[in-house]
Amino acid sequence: MSFKLLPGTISGGSFLLMLITPTRKATPPPAAARSSTTTTLPALLGQITAGVTQLGAEFRVDRQKFQKLSQRLTEERFHLAVLGQFKRGKNTLLNALLGEVILPTAVVPLTAIPTFLHSGLHRQAQVIYQASQPGETFYGHNTDELTIFLTKFVTEAGNPKNQRGVSHVELFHPATLLRQGVVMIDTPGIGSTLRHNTEATLNFLPQCDAVLFLVSADPPITEVEVGFLKEVRSRVAHLFFILNKVDYLSNEERQAALCFFRNVLQDQVGIEGEPSVFCISARQGLQARQTGDITLWQQSGLAEVENHLLKFLVSDKTEVLQTALACKANERELKK
Repeated sequence: MSFKLLPGTISGGSFLLMLITPTRKATPPPAAARSSTTTTLPALLGQITAGVTQLGAEFRVDRQKFQKLSQRLTEERFHLAVLGQFKRGKNTLLNALLGEVILPTAVVPLTAIPTFLHSGLHRQAQVIYQASQPGETFYGHNTDELTIFLTKFVTEAGNPKNQRGVSHVELFHPATLLRQGVVMIDTPGIGSTLRHNTEATLNFLPQCDAVLFLVSADPPITEVEVGFLKEVRSRVAHLFFILNKVDYLSNEERQAALCFFRNVLQDQVGIEGEPSVFCISARQGLQARQTGDITLWQQSGLAEVENHLLKFLVSDKTEVLQTALACKANERELKK
């Protein structure tokens, strides 16, 4: 894989980033020719940022976006969003991966604001507002108080229709998975009567490098989810699929639900080959973490999910991140 910088003028811009993925082996060009046409992505993003800076103050927002992309690449900060219809168990899944209940859960449509889960030595949360007003920060070891704090800002009950004007919330936690350079993102559920939550999640997709897409066995994947998955697939290249709440099914029912889900992914969403789907019980996984029950953690299916993600972050994260950021840079240039 290589990246190419083409000179030119595109609606006021002066650079175009191209991601080149060779389809067959070819004789490499001479070193001099290679050095004049290809470069590393970090250096290329730096060139684009410098070029946009020269265009003047009216391109300040574009410059900041490229600077953020460059910073994410330097830090190898990989954005993995958890997406799905409301009440599929996204927050329970994330709490299980954290090892404790921190993100609010409820029996009604809940999450209204994206929450970024970062690695940190201590539990801490910071609210980032859409306007330039100072954010609010929570420090402390009491997880119940942290959950109450988050509820005020990220939930529909505490912040209906985002009346507080929150952009997003940054949550820091010492979970093992987060220490691998991944930022997991809790997103508003789709498909409820709260249309603004679905719109917020769709608008948020450009920030995602990969997605954990969660469905559950009650009921199987719906028409709303199929339509949403098509949108996700057009904007995010790397997807992981999870079938939650399988503990409510018999073995025969589980196989039927899994087969149905895979068929839908192939026939309606357009996933090629046999999609890899993880069958889990987020409820059992959270219980296992809270009680230290290793056997139940294995039975919940989350041990397999966590191990798969850890291996992915070690072996494939950098390449997927570079590809995702290159595509994002391309989109930003083409939209100028």
